[in-house]
Amino acid sequence: MRKDIEIHIQTGDIALISKSSPKYRAFRWVAQPDMLSRYIYGEIDVPYTVSERTILKQGVYLTVPYTPIYKEFMVRIRRVSDEGVFSYVTNDVDGSQWFLVKSAINGGELKNVFASTLLSISEDGYFLMLSNGFAQLYAASQSDFNIIKAGRQNANCLLACFPGGNYRYPLTGVGLARWVNSNNVASTSLTKVLQDEFSADGVTINNAAFNYDTKQMELDAKDLDV
Repeated sequence: MRKDIEIHIQTGDIALISKSSPKYRAFRWVAQPDMLSRYIYGEIDVPYTVSERTILKQGVYLTVPYTPIYKEFMVRIRRVSDEGVFSYVTNDVDGSQWFLVKSAINGGELKNVFASTLLSISEDGYFLMLSNGFAQLYAASQSDFNIIKAGRQNANCLLACFPGGNYRYPLTGVGLARWVNSNNVASTSLTKVLQDEFSADGVTINNAAFNYDTKQMELDAKDLDV
């Protein structure tokens, strides 16, 4: 069975899928009238069974509701027991319980994050790592290439590719667009090109018909989905 990385044949984009399913922790905004008004303040709850050392080493996952407030923000992490007893993770730089949230968006410089711009980091969840007295924020999802059966995708690429368009195999390709606007798509020359190109790829065509509505070649071919 031939497999390959999935691509969108119309756009040429690579298809990415999420590979992670993290445990998100509860988050809420909290009022702190005695602290600086330039910030807003958030609190994250984790079970007391999760040690402070584990939090510092592995970070936490959280979701934050859209907040239309253009202010930087700080967070603290509260370890809560089943009985409601809790303690805060200590910032080992300034001794407080608060961590200023920063992020390096699109791989840029690490900067303070504003609550209303969180969607520029992720539309879903976030991963937060405590480091050097700050809370560094990342998108929670971990994406990877999607691997699929390659037969049908190879056929679509072979139909779309023009001879000369593949530098490794310069003679390969049907170049279907050359026939799309012709008077007779099902011409003898196209039939021979289809047979030659797919035969060289190890695929036998049983039947081929051009759909004038979708502008696509519909193929019935042996071993195409193997």
